[in-house]
Amino acid sequence: MNWIKWIALPILVVMLTIPLFLLAEYILKNMGLGEPIVYQAHPLWGYAPKPNASYVRFEGDVVSFNNVGARSTSEWRTDGRNILFLGDSVTYGGSYINDNQTFASLVCDQLDHWNCHNAGVNAYGILNMVARSRYDERINTAPIRVFTFITGDFDRGLQKADTAYFILREPPTYFSALWEVGNFIASQIRPNAWFGKSPPNDLSDAQRKQQGFVNRHFALDVFITEIERLRRLGQKFLLVHSPNTSELSDRRLIDENQILMKIKEMYPNDILMLQEVLQEAFEENRPKLFNDGVHYEEEGHRIIGEALSKRLSVLLTQ
Repeated sequence: MNWIKWIALPILVVMLTIPLFLLAEYILKNMGLGEPIVYQAHPLWGYAPKPNASYVRFEGDVVSFNNVGARSTSEWRTDGRNILFLGDSVTYGGSYINDNQTFASLVCDQLDHWNCHNAGVNAYGILNMVARSRYDERINTAPIRVFTFITGDFDRGLQKADTAYFILREPPTYFSALWEVGNFIASQIRPNAWFGKSPPNDLSDAQRKQQGFVNRHFALDVFITEIERLRRLGQKFLLVHSPNTSELSDRRLIDENQILMKIKEMYPNDILMLQEVLQEAFEENRPKLFNDGVHYEEEGHRIIGEALSKRLSVLLTQ
């Protein structure tokens, strides 16, 4: 009779496990998981969204990428009338708002005969943005570029394809939501970091501070080099600083930031400080503008879209 027990036990385990997996998959799918954004790795700019793809994410919000891997429902125009937005997750907008609610999309609602392409990507730093601006042949012919950056982008260095939980392959046909959760958990645990990939934490506070200083100023030098290259080529650009809630609460965090002040000093007519655009609305109703301390809600995107439309309308006539 022992052989019956050894056969019956696995069958019972399977019969109990499968319903649990099905239930978990159903719940996760209803939460918006199961259609993860798929990225493509690149040795120079790290990674970028896979082109020609569309996803339904949280609360039914749609995230679409066009033929050049930019978040947009419009294709790249062959007549050159393309406005390229480069940035991080603030520009990208997240999966909690629709394509047409990002400030990059809202800009072209106000500009006739131009297509806007949102090449903002989660976790990008300045080096990622510059690499795509200069070397990504799909988008580097854009006659107008909008670089939207946060203060922390100068600290990030070059973010690579193994950054965070970004997915580089299509999910499986079945149990894709559970697969996405498993990918996220694995990216947080990172078993290889338990062994040889865990560097010793032996830097002093002074050494870390110096390292951060070097990182920021190297990123600034690379950024300025790209801006000057665009200027020599006669391509138009707009630099946009996006503040976090701490910087909106305390103006000194911006006024005493050497990196930002250097950019303002060098390009006084080519920079838009969004702190000036958002300050009044922030003081009246912060939760309506920000999803967290950095990323915007729909109302924040709307206000920024209006401000950018006005600046770009002037730029287009120059």
